[in-house]
Amino acid sequence: AGITWGKVVSLYAVAAGLAVDCVRHAQPAMVHTIVDCLGEFVRKTLVTWLKRRGGWADITKCVVNTDPSLRSHWLVAAVCSFGHFLKTIFFVLLPER
Repeated sequence: AGITWGKVVSLYAVAAGLAVDCVRHAQPAMVHTIVDCLGEFVRKTLVTWLKRRGGWADITKCVVNTDPSLRSHWLVAAVCSFGHFLKTIFFVLLPER
């Protein structure tokens, strides 16, 4: 119940996956919709929660690295997913030549 960092990271991972699928299925215009909806959700729902925790940097407090292998770390997976999301946005917004 309630907002957690795991849920926030999952939300971004799902949005990234949806954006990638939209581009793969020749629906790049939908990426703008996903970005807008996610931004609106964060603005309306998460901003207060984030401010109470001191901002996005607070995510580092809940990360405990018990495994020396970075590949098994959930935060690395989340950052990689977010990277895919940003790449998708970049290619959608990149003007075609």
